[in-house]
Amino acid sequence: MSVGSSELDGHHRMIIDCLNDLHPLLGKEGRETGLREVLGRLEEFVLVHFSEEEQAMRKAGYPDWRAHKQQHDAMFDVVLNLISDVEHGRRLDAQHLFDLIYDWLLRHILGEDKKYQPYLEHPHAESDSTWHRSSGRLY
Repeated sequence: MSVGSSELDGHHRMIIDCLNDLHPLLGKEGRETGLREVLGRLEEFVLVHFSEEEQAMRKAGYPDWRAHKQQHDAMFDVVLNLISDVEHGRRLDAQHLFDLIYDWLLRHILGEDKKYQPYLEHPHAESDSTWHRSSGRLY
């Protein structure tokens, strides 16, 4: 699951920790406190990790960082809606939260995040910091 960055990999482990903490809560009643704790960590993940990952992608010269950011923005909206639901007294479903996080782990982290790994390992910093004339010569 590594993307070549110990910091980002550590963030990704937070998602696995959330799944591990959710698993015993599946199908159980009266586990709202545990669900809220997991949701709080998920909120921290989307606030901190998304920002740092996007910065790392841009710095490394990953060309599809904008499309990746759109995926982050969509997940951010989902998490904020869940938080809003809880704040308005709606019950949080452990299975729904588990499925959401599991899908993000498989689809996004193992699929989309792996695409920027080569850029982190071999950054193309000059593509962001050096301007070229149309002839290809440096300014």
